[in-house]
Amino acid sequence: MANATDKEDGDMDVNSPEQMAAMQDVSTSPGMDHLDHPLDNTPCQVDKHLDFVTINKEGHLLLGSSNLTGRYWGGSLWYYDNPALAPSVEKCLVGYEAGSGLPDGVFLDGDKILMVGQDCGSVEFLKLSMDESQMQMRSLCRVSEHVDAVVCVEVTCLGKSALTGSADMSIRVWDSETSLVSRVLSVAHSQQVTGLSPHPANDQLFLSSGMDGNVLLWDLRCPKPASCIYREWDDKPECVAWTGTDDRYLVGLQSGRVALRSTTHLNHNLTSHQVLTRPLYRLVVNPVRPSQVAVCGNDSRTLVMDITDQQIKQRYEDDRHADFIRGLAWLDADSLISCGWDSSVYIHQL
Repeated sequence: MANATDKEDGDMDVNSPEQMAAMQDVSTSPGMDHLDHPLDNTPCQVDKHLDFVTINKEGHLLLGSSNLTGRYWGGSLWYYDNPALAPSVEKCLVGYEAGSGLPDGVFLDGDKILMVGQDCGSVEFLKLSMDESQMQMRSLCRVSEHVDAVVCVEVTCLGKSALTGSADMSIRVWDSETSLVSRVLSVAHSQQVTGLSPHPANDQLFLSSGMDGNVLLWDLRCPKPASCIYREWDDKPECVAWTGTDDRYLVGLQSGRVALRSTTHLNHNLTSHQVLTRPLYRLVVNPVRPSQVAVCGNDSRTLVMDITDQQIKQRYEDDRHADFIRGLAWLDADSLISCGWDSSVYIHQL
């Protein structure tokens, strides 16, 4: 019989030097730098729930997917040079497997640096690069600043900083170059943060919405940066978006309505429109035509609204999705991309 003090192969004390050495680099395997060819770490399949989609300045697509069933939640990232190829595993340039769900993500530099928020509260920074004619996606760092799920990730207009909002009721401002938190806004809301919208022309201004029923206008130049510009407990805001460089903004509500409001007229809506009959989830303004806004929610329909002369009118509707839509991104002035929990990605021509 083996001695009780003997260890099986692979058994190590949790705090032993051997275990610490094995855990030094979680993004690469030991000795990878000495391999003749880099390992392909692309996951074997796209997770069922497609949570976000974003486009870089080259027109390439980044898709974030999550597995929201089972005992453990995981996620994966997928990068395509042609958006029409998503969500095919075989036709992606590169993929990356994450240890948690991925509700939102962005391109930091508009091209190759990625920032994604995770259900576990971590924020991960990744880099795309070419290695021997093969695209690689590697993790630069993973920072655990939030103590609950990161719900939304946005980049400011100049690209020098990024914003994250979390279910822990706080907002973090990140330095894009150093990947460090430059400012902690806690407690930003008294309940979960549901949406963020950086101002399209001023990188010190942004809007946030929360499950506490408030929409806050933030000015990071002020000692007390937050001011409440909207409050409604019976119909809480789920998302928010500036409509352009003026003082008007949109609020997406739990009732499925979209309200057009102004930061200089706090007591009433300029106008509102019943878009869906269920809670809204995301508002994405067309960067070329700010009067057009894509809308999705707890529904299978993708919609585009026109905002003209303080009126909101429906311009486009599509119902090809079979489950909730979660991701929206403008490919160009007339093309919109959507993804959802039905594992589908669609391109909409307006």
